[in-house]
Amino acid sequence: MISKLLLVLVAATVSTSALALERNMNAPKGGVFNYSMDAEPENIHPVMSGDVYSRYVKEYLYDGLCDNDAETWELMPHIAEKWDISKDGLTFTFFLRKDAYFHNGENITAEDVKFSYEAVLNPKHEALNMLPYFDKVKSVDVVDKYTVRFNMSEKYFGTLTTLCTNMYIIPKSVYGDITKSVKLQKDAVGSGPYKLEKYDKAQLIVAKKFDKWYGDKVPHLKGLYNFDQVNFRFTKDDNILIERLKKGDVDFARFTTDSYKKATGGNFGKTVFAVKVENSEPKTLSFIGFNLQKEIFKDKNTRLAFAHLVNRELMIKKFFNGWNYLATGPEFVKSPAAQNSKPIPFDPKKAQTLLAQAGWTDSDKDGVLDKTVNGQKVDLRVSFIYANKDSEKYWTIVKEDAKKAGVDIELKFLEWNSFIKSIDSRSFDLMAMAWGGGDVESDPKQIWHSTSNGKGGSNYINYNNPEVDKLIDQGRGELDPIKRRDIFKKANTLIADDVPYIFLWSRKFEYYGQSNKIKRPGDTFKYNFGYRSWWSASAK
Repeated sequence: MISKLLLVLVAATVSTSALALERNMNAPKGGVFNYSMDAEPENIHPVMSGDVYSRYVKEYLYDGLCDNDAETWELMPHIAEKWDISKDGLTFTFFLRKDAYFHNGENITAEDVKFSYEAVLNPKHEALNMLPYFDKVKSVDVVDKYTVRFNMSEKYFGTLTTLCTNMYIIPKSVYGDITKSVKLQKDAVGSGPYKLEKYDKAQLIVAKKFDKWYGDKVPHLKGLYNFDQVNFRFTKDDNILIERLKKGDVDFARFTTDSYKKATGGNFGKTVFAVKVENSEPKTLSFIGFNLQKEIFKDKNTRLAFAHLVNRELMIKKFFNGWNYLATGPEFVKSPAAQNSKPIPFDPKKAQTLLAQAGWTDSDKDGVLDKTVNGQKVDLRVSFIYANKDSEKYWTIVKEDAKKAGVDIELKFLEWNSFIKSIDSRSFDLMAMAWGGGDVESDPKQIWHSTSNGKGGSNYINYNNPEVDKLIDQGRGELDPIKRRDIFKKANTLIADDVPYIFLWSRKFEYYGQSNKIKRPGDTFKYNFGYRSWWSASAK
């Protein structure tokens, strides 16, 4: 998926500078894959969900016109067996497979593809986070039963990737009634290799192999989706996750740095393994976001002061073994389009100076800064929401350092779905989150353009800079990758200078736990772990 998404004997670190990894085209079929996640998806609706946990499930249940190869990142035909692009780059014609079916047995047609695009646009689906990628589509024509044509109003560098990977193909007969569609948040009628078997809220999602999935007969898709059944379990506590791995109840789980370090003893190195890899997967960006609707955060000096109160260097050393990159802005520091910005250092004295310049003083000597805003005395007391209980130790450090500077931070842990509701409704002062997923070359419009502010959009903090908007629009229409890189670099530098987030860090390594009941081609492909090409050790 090109869109960004809202976010566990140790193998030696594996680098993608090694020889290219190839999947096992003759991998045996069968067995069960127990896949653990640290939160339950917001929902599994094909259009309405935008968090990373939903994506982990949906990539099994739904399918698109094409998808990226884990090693080369090239687009592989899926529901579309081929496509054609006009010389002017404004017309994209897709020719569909005739043997592709939905899970209800219906044949997939061009009408369903056209409807799938229209479903993204329907405001009742609240998919504002997806709209930036489709805003250049002018019209869609059904040429015949198995041919569909997308007509673009302007050139956009990400058009093919968007049409291929940002749109699940869904049946019009099921989702065409919008009133019924919005209620299908714990149900799914997809076109992917697995069919939803059951959904036990807060416990388990079971997906069984779809016997009509065309991919098992397609040569370039051989070796993918080899299990008969995938069980998605939700394990929020690191210690419980480690025990489940040791007992063999879980076959795969992403690790945090903490859980990776805890993954020792017992059966680790015997029947279960902790894996640390370095690959080219688009990196997560962790951050603390300011609600820019709040009066106190409309002042840049106040935001910059808060950034100087966050001791990121200490936290990276203490909690991440020094394995994280300090973030300098909205783009990953190793990206060609990364901002020309330096990390904001931990500097409490500088923070106090900036707060004083912003008019904050302790007028009543109660230890908390205050100032008059719109004729009323306002204390510098803010709430800080987060959805990962294990991260509380980071935010406790922030709270204590802020207290010394006269800032009172109230920490509030929320379960994932409650957290999503709070940021959607903008009912927060500060929030901790991470962006994950995305394409190898990111498009900043989803998160940073002013039009992405609204229900279902990803501009949760209400950031608005007309100059940034202009640069984003310019860069999206630039097909020369070097010129586009330079335009986006300017936009990213302006964003970093505005301090709309406290940009924290990005991981250098990725980590996961895996049981010996699972076989795999290697520790990682170039762009992801490649778990869709794993297979059961007991399968014949």
